[in-house]
Amino acid sequence: MTALVDRVPGRGTTVALAAIGLALLLVFLVHGYWAFKLATVVILALAVRGLQLLIGSSGQISLGHGAFFGLGAYASGVFMSQAWLTPYLSVPVAALVCGVLGFLFGLPAVRLAGPYLALATFALSLAFPQLLKHPLFEDWTGGVSGLSLDPVTVPFGITWLHDDQWALLMTIVWAAIVYTALHRLVCGPTGLAWISLRDHPTAATAVGVDVRRWKAIAFGVSAATVGAAGALNTVLTGFVSPDSFTVFLSLSLLVGVAISGPTSILGTGVAAVFLSFAPDVMEKVSRELTGVLYGAVMLAIVFVVPALNQWRRRSALKRRADTAAPAPVPVPVAATPEQAR
Repeated sequence: MTALVDRVPGRGTTVALAAIGLALLLVFLVHGYWAFKLATVVILALAVRGLQLLIGSSGQISLGHGAFFGLGAYASGVFMSQAWLTPYLSVPVAALVCGVLGFLFGLPAVRLAGPYLALATFALSLAFPQLLKHPLFEDWTGGVSGLSLDPVTVPFGITWLHDDQWALLMTIVWAAIVYTALHRLVCGPTGLAWISLRDHPTAATAVGVDVRRWKAIAFGVSAATVGAAGALNTVLTGFVSPDSFTVFLSLSLLVGVAISGPTSILGTGVAAVFLSFAPDVMEKVSRELTGVLYGAVMLAIVFVVPALNQWRRRSALKRRADTAAPAPVPVPVAATPEQAR
């Protein structure tokens, strides 16, 4: 039922267009710190959407998508510094690299299920920062020091936008393109195949759906989306470092999916606002206990949000059942002798 409701165009599309319009308006109203923070929110929303696609559509749980975020970030940095690609041309190329590697990782990984798949992706998240620091890759990754890149500047001699506003505008444009592509994908035959694997894997196999291939495709598309977010982050900040892509990032994205729910597009924006601003708020409350407070809030969200979502679904089903219930048919009553006269 949820899948069918999500497929109906209308309110969700209107909200998405309104959000994009508001974001584009903010491009001309903010600059400096707030332009950077808004761009960060857009990037995190895209990353959460990528993991949400994997969990919500195909039913696979990953604890390693921080590695794909980092892979996209480093791929973008390497293409800009070594292959001399322009910043925003490096984004689709980095996403393609992440998608291919995600698909290849997913082929054997999808044979695992439940906690075993989560452990495999968790191992990837643990190993990724160490690989970036390995001497074998230092010429590409910069080792422990990372990569420093030239900041993005406004092209074509445009004078009515600041550099940070241009970066925000391009971030919104690329995120809108990816969101639109994912929406069309999920609402088409591919999305139906993923949902069948998530809800009824045995029946899907019985009607000829290739479980391994479709799950690997879901993993690849999810990795490409998160990788695009990582590439946009490199373009925005102009710097990448191995210590930015630890297990904590993977867990943060998973918490983002818990906040957004398995299918809500608007929820990814809410999750991104939390992931972007919560650490700053916690640091102001107590600099020494920032990690403890942030972890406590994450745990509360993991336990509370699913319960709230379940309550909301039950309430919606109850309202729908009450609305669909037929009106009682009046039973005729025999007239008394006095009424007959």
